[in-house]
Amino acid sequence: MLVVLPTKEQLEDHLLDKMTNQDIASIYGLSFQKVIQLIKKYQLIPAKLRKDDHYIVYEHWLNGKVVYVGSGIWYRCRRYTNRRNPLHREVMASGKIQYQIVAEFEEVSLARAHESILIKKYKAMGQAIFNKQVH
Repeated sequence: MLVVLPTKEQLEDHLLDKMTNQDIASIYGLSFQKVIQLIKKYQLIPAKLRKDDHYIVYEHWLNGKVVYVGSGIWYRCRRYTNRRNPLHREVMASGKIQYQIVAEFEEVSLARAHESILIKKYKAMGQAIFNKQVH
């Protein structure tokens, strides 16, 4: 079986998209350790490319609808182990959720304000079913 490794440019793009090393590894059929080796080989700085010091607002999509809007640090949108809603956690664990980062902010208060606006918008459309009501 021929293994195709990501190029430096592809790795940069994935890191700019805030993908985890495991996500990148899955695309190419590699171990996450191999991705780390390639990042070192290409002398990339993941924290800088991912903008680890910024806060994101993200959406979880399922079957063409937004089921959740959240905010937090770059990897928060993919983490399911800390979800309060058991059904949300289960759907995420199954791999059926699509993630979309919709905004990025330097201040957490701005990210949370944007998140609240989006939750209200989607709730009014009958979506964001895994979000609690926002006032």
